Amino acid sequence: MSTITQTIPSYIGGISQQPDELKYPGQLKDAVNVLPDVTQGLLKRPGGRLIASLSDNGTPALNSTSDGRWFSYYRDEDEQYIGQITRTGDVNIWKCSDGSPQTVNFDSGTASALASYLTHTTQQDIQTLTLNDFTYVTNRTKTVAMSNTVKTARPPECYIDMSKVEYARQYSLNLFDNTNKTTTYTATRITVKRDYDSATACDSNGLKLSAGNLPTGGYYCKNVNGDQQGWDSYYMQDPFCPNVATRVFAITNGGSGDSADANGTSHTYSVSANGGSASDRKNLYFRITTVGQSVPQGGNISNPDYNCRYTTTHDLLYGGEGWRTGDIVYVWMKNARYKVTVSSHSTTQIEANLAKVRPQPTPFDNSETITAEGILGDIESGIIADGNFTDANIQLIGNGLYITRSSGAFNATSPVKDLLTVIGSTIQDIQDLPRQCKHGYIVKVSNSDSTDQDDYFVEFKGNNDKDGEGVWEECAEPGRKIEFDKATMPIQIKREANGTFTVEQITWEDALVGDTLTNPEPSFVGNKINKMIFFRNRLVMLSDENVILSRPGDFFNFWAKSAITFSATDVIDISASSTTPAIVYDGLQINAGLLIFTKNQQFMLTTDSDVLSPQTAKLNAISTYNFNVKTSPISLGTTVGFLDNAGKHSRFFETSDIRREGEPSVLEQSKVVSKLFNKDLNVISNSRENSTVFFSERDSDTLYCYRYHSNQNERLMQSWFKWTLSGNAQYHTVLDDALYVIVRSNNKDTLQRFDIRQHSVGHEVTDDLDTTDTADDITYRVHLDNSKIITASQLGYSTSSGRTGFTKPDGFNSSKQLVVYCHKADTSLPNPDPSTDAQDSDLIGSYALASVVGTNIEWDGDWSDHDIIVGYLFDYEVKFPTIHYTRQEGKAVRSITRGSLVVHRVRFNLGNSGLYETIIERTGKPTYTETWEPAKADTYHANQVDFLEEVTQVIPTYEKNTNLSITLKSSHPSPATLHSMSWEGDYNTKFYQRV
Repeated sequence: MSTITQTIPSYIGGISQQPDELKYPGQLKDAVNVLPDVTQGLLKRPGGRLIASLSDNGTPALNSTSDGRWFSYYRDEDEQYIGQITRTGDVNIWKCSDGSPQTVNFDSGTASALASYLTHTTQQDIQTLTLNDFTYVTNRTKTVAMSNTVKTARPPECYIDMSKVEYARQYSLNLFDNTNKTTTYTATRITVKRDYDSATACDSNGLKLSAGNLPTGGYYCKNVNGDQQGWDSYYMQDPFCPNVATRVFAITNGGSGDSADANGTSHTYSVSANGGSASDRKNLYFRITTVGQSVPQGGNISNPDYNCRYTTTHDLLYGGEGWRTGDIVYVWMKNARYKVTVSSHSTTQIEANLAKVRPQPTPFDNSETITAEGILGDIESGIIADGNFTDANIQLIGNGLYITRSSGAFNATSPVKDLLTVIGSTIQDIQDLPRQCKHGYIVKVSNSDSTDQDDYFVEFKGNNDKDGEGVWEECAEPGRKIEFDKATMPIQIKREANGTFTVEQITWEDALVGDTLTNPEPSFVGNKINKMIFFRNRLVMLSDENVILSRPGDFFNFWAKSAITFSATDVIDISASSTTPAIVYDGLQINAGLLIFTKNQQFMLTTDSDVLSPQTAKLNAISTYNFNVKTSPISLGTTVGFLDNAGKHSRFFETSDIRREGEPSVLEQSKVVSKLFNKDLNVISNSRENSTVFFSERDSDTLYCYRYHSNQNERLMQSWFKWTLSGNAQYHTVLDDALYVIVRSNNKDTLQRFDIRQHSVGHEVTDDLDTTDTADDITYRVHLDNSKIITASQLGYSTSSGRTGFTKPDGFNSSKQLVVYCHKADTSLPNPDPSTDAQDSDLIGSYALASVVGTNIEWDGDWSDHDIIVGYLFDYEVKFPTIHYTRQEGKAVRSITRGSLVVHRVRFNLGNSGLYETIIERTGKPTYTETWEPAKADTYHANQVDFLEEVTQVIPTYEKNTNLSITLKSSHPSPATLHSMSWEGDYNTKFYQRV
């Protein structure tokens, strides 16, 4: 047998549920209301400061409810807020510094829709995301829909663009709204012959007309070779050919001929029709040219006769309408008559039931000026003439005509595409778009007939929104739904410049281009949005199995910028592919990308390119761990933590080494406390700066805590411990190094603040309850929950009852032990009584048990000259594992359990500590409890606390190690700090030799 001693240098290993012989030195059976710190040891946790009661506002509508969804908002070091969305859709917000309720206004025009959207039944239904002064709220139960707002449909319309002004052309147009066809005939060849007519030409005696009607110079007809030759040749007294001429004729049945051509005789064109009605014959254009040569023919030298030999040619300039082979018409030119016969024609089937516009062709020579306005006017007149359109339906715009009607779609075609470009609802080539058009006119550009995927729509934007000159801009398909139903979309809570908050709907961008194929609705339409995240300057929607990213910098725009081409700034809509349903619930931005969580799998949204775009984005599965969708993943600085509740107990996983390619490293950090957590943990908060994570179950008074410390790649501390509160935790969050907890007691909520970071403020006693420093510069933390400073002026002392008291403030509703602690003497009182100075000084650092009596808090003694702190006690409790003799084997420590160890005594090395007690439990023997307090000294001065910075406490035990259980406990407002523990005892190997 040998007498040995060993030291456990620190107890910051936290709780371990492993067997005691497997615990690492420094791990504990239980650690309640502690705060492990690699520098200062195992501290008593900070007390909670009462900020305010959230259930005792004078206006009931500003009070918290028992089942609302809590959220937090950090603006800067001076402004932090906690808010609650009630089950019925109301919103309350309180300032964390003093708990004052803030003014929250609902947009008056949409208040009912906002309340409806915020109405929920379970906590996880409502999800929030805060960016700057905006908190975006998502309801997981609302199915997103499109509103009935559509891109305004255009009336039946077309635009006839005149491409050019050209001579000798007919600007023809067909308008129709059915497929009924009509047959049109057009002359393709004619014959022209000079014609003899005895009534109006040479008579039987060869005389032209009476001498009185002869033109100056005179002429006459004469038989040649005894035959009546008509006008083929004449004898003239002068060398003159009177019928030489050229003329372009425009022939329409019933049209008037030029009387001058018939020697002043009026005449009309009368067609001998070969089929159909002569009235159908219109607009036949041809040119007749007659040339003549005068030659002497008979007579005498002094008075010779001349013979004029004529040659006639013709050109068919335009075949007109209705002309058929065999049609005959007579025309006059220079007192000569010609017989015109249609020798061939063409037949065409056309659709033109609304209007068959065939205006007169433009002049066939430049002797007459033509204008675009004149041509368009003729077309307009032709349209109106058919009776299906009025002047109100036709508008002259630029070089074209805009044609519309109130109902009934119609089409337009033109046989002369080089002259008139018909713009209907669809074109093949964007080059066909006119420079001038109707403001708001929309055209679909079909780039190919084989697919609709490259089609797009353009809208004419006239200058100053007027018809005429303008530009064509890409637009949405008329009639498509372009607007989200805001009542089904997330809403925002905005902090206004004056400090108030406004709940309002978000102005989501509309679809501005394309149709449902080229610019489809985001995949969250028709599904529920589970979460909103911010990633790479894009707003991210997690919906069903899809991750949808807005356009960068344009957070509320989930539509493509153009239907013509892809852009790096376009919306990203990507699906998580898996063999099991991969409903995405949450995500976290990390350096490698966006880590996405489903119920049983993790994905990474990333890109191999420098730019995240629809072409480069990819969503890869990286791990398959279960995830508690009632919570959110958290960033631990360089790693990511998340909860899993798939089994009987919750588990906490930490993921590291997350890369774009390859598997990450995932460790279950809660393995050593595998049975500590309840299954239904649903609140998680995190302080990265203090390396502490807090977990809780709603309506439980226990916080489960995990604290860690790393040095480069080595984890120097990872410690699990528990905090108990003065009531049931409803919500908690970490804001600016402080843990804020909503604590519910007796159906009332209080906002409490726990400062995780150690503070030292010199010699001043601050009102924030972080520290109470004394003249000897010793930092003294007040360890009371729900604590509040009460000044001496608020206290009252009753000589009859011998009790001090004050009116109970709002927020003291817990059934736990209430105490008052002497904060300081009130030095502002005039001429303090010297006889009581010593008594006053003795009260500094003292505490008394208090109770609620009616509306007061009272306790024994006269404390009326002192500032006090009132709050609830909590127990600092550390349960040590079985003491074993240990050996270092490499990097591991091994407990030697085969020998016999009798522990004589233990030595606790304590830091700043006040009143505490040790509990020794021994099998078969009474429990031994000893209370320890700092030694009193006659040399203490006023305003100094009576505890030591360092103390070693020896606890006698003399018990076999396996029968011994040791607990260190502190139930006092003073601190308790455990640095290390050493033990002494006898160890016997039992003569066993290890082999």
